[in-house]
This record gives sequence, C-alpha cells and structure tokens, in this order.
Amino acid sequence: MQAVFYAGHSHIDVREVPTPEPKPGEVLLRIRASAVCGSELHDYRGPHASQGIAGHEGAGEIVALGASCGLAVGQRVAVQVFSGCGSCEYCVAGDPEHCAQSRFHGGTHAEYMVVPASCCLPLPDDVPFDQGVLLGGDTIGTPYHALARLHVSSADTVGVFGCGPVGLGSIAVLRFLGARILAVESLPYRRELAQRLGASVALDPADGDPVKRIRELTGGRGVSVALDCSGSPATTTLALESVGIHGRMAFIGEKPEATVRPSPQFIRKELTAIGSWYFTAADYFHILELYRRGLQVADLATHRFPLAQADEAFATFASGQSGKVLLVQ
Repeated sequence: MQAVFYAGHSHIDVREVPTPEPKPGEVLLRIRASAVCGSELHDYRGPHASQGIAGHEGAGEIVALGASCGLAVGQRVAVQVFSGCGSCEYCVAGDPEHCAQSRFHGGTHAEYMVVPASCCLPLPDDVPFDQGVLLGGDTIGTPYHALARLHVSSADTVGVFGCGPVGLGSIAVLRFLGARILAVESLPYRRELAQRLGASVALDPADGDPVKRIRELTGGRGVSVALDCSGSPATTTLALESVGIHGRMAFIGEKPEATVRPSPQFIRKELTAIGSWYFTAADYFHILELYRRGLQVADLATHRFPLAQADEAFATFASGQSGKVLLVQ
C-alpha cells in the first residue's frame, strides 16, 4: 500500500509498505479521506525523517476484522485516534485521551490503517467521507468541545484569534449557533476565508491595534467569549486583552508557552478560562446532529489531493494559502 512519511526539511515521501493485518480487537480500514493538521507542521519542517506513517485525522470503511472486535466489514467510520483501558472513568465517558493507559493511533495518511475497534466512530451513509473527516476530527470536534463547555449561544460576541483549521472550524460552528464572530488573523487568505465562513469582521493584527478595534466594535465592552486558536504566544495576549468583564475564554489545541498577567487579564475581569485539547465520543454524536440541522463544513476544505501528491498537499497547507487540506482516495 502507499503511505506518507515526513522526510525532513519540509519534504514528504510516499512509499510502498506492507498492508497491516488487524489483531484481535482491531479493524483494518480503507482510508477514503485524511486531513492535514497544523500540529503536523513541526515534524514536516523538522530535520529528521519519521519512522511512522503520518496523519491522525481520517475517515474510511472497514475492510477486515480481527477477532472479537464487534464491528462489520463495510461499516463507514471516522477515526478517533486515542484508545484507553476501556474501563476507567475517562474511557467510560468516551474520553480515552485522558486515560492513564491512553495510546495514540496515527497513520491516517495511507491507503489502509489498523486501529482498535474502540477508535471507530460510526459515519452515517449520508455523510461524505471528505466531510466526515472534518466532523470526526480536530477541525470541528476540538472547537465544538470547547464551545460546548463554554455554553456559547447566539447572544455571544466571540473573538476567534488565529484562523488556521481549528479557528476556521470554530467559525463554522459559531455561525451555525448564530453568534457574532470577530476574527483576528495575520494571513490574508485565511482572513478572507474566515469572512466567507461567517466572521462579520476579520482583522489583521499588523494593521493597527486589534484590541482597540474590537473594543470599538463592541461598544467598549470587549468580546464575551475569546478563543485562542493559534500556537503563537501573541494570540494569547490579544485574546486576553480583548475579552470583557465576566468573559469566558478557551485555549484550544496546543500552546507550548505564553505570557499572562493574572491581575488585569484574569482576576479583575473575573474571567473564566478553560483548556480544550480534543473531543469526546458524545461530542461527535452531537456534531452529527448539528450537521443534519444545517451545520456547513464542506467549505472548510479548500484543497484536495490524491495520496500520491502528498508532498504538494503539505506544501500548500504550510504556505498558509489554504483552509483544510485533504488527501482523498
């Protein structure tokens, strides 16, 4: 089968490797769509070639079963990439990434992959694979988890700081919820895409003071909800300065470091802040319900490539001149 590997220094190798075989409790998936994630850019740009197959957002169909897996050949699924012990409080709640025995199952950028049956989220027949990978992956799942925890509604004005895939996915969900959306993004392509997806304003942080502009747009109050969707420390400062009194904030995805000023940014505002890393199985079924009620996600994927053109797909995504980039088969 063909599979994608990071070759180092912003290059990708597509290699022929043996098709894996499922063990008891596992299934073999034929991957129909996988999505390039911003978290992959560290390995993509790094100096070292990878040993494992790239990718961790995928959707496909079961083509072979290990013993005792409880699923069926032909079943369509999205891949939840964490598995756990299956019996702790986190696993029972559909939250295996927090299990003490959690395991990460990458390798979606390939023709086939083996995963535990517990990683398979059922994908209904009426959901195309190229949208299922968005609904059942980081693009929608991760921001939805944060928005649900913050109880965001149509009454909120939400600042989205960073319009990579997670920020753009946040905008798609916020538009469905009816919230007012103010986006901040440095890349022109993604600012324009943010507005097409539902942001009423998309501000360039290099074009004046975005905090001042947000205050003007909100009658001096600031946003009621701020979403920090970028790995850059600068977006943390912008988000914290833009959110108003009694506001809510989420740090979504990965944020290796940032500088905060607790008194003016948290304490005096009585700010509620959460961290949001991934999503639960329960979130996924809620997202499917929103999709059936009109949640639009197709426009989040701006570029599609066959697996053989994975090098071009990664280069396109890394350029910032894209929304979500998919590998489709």
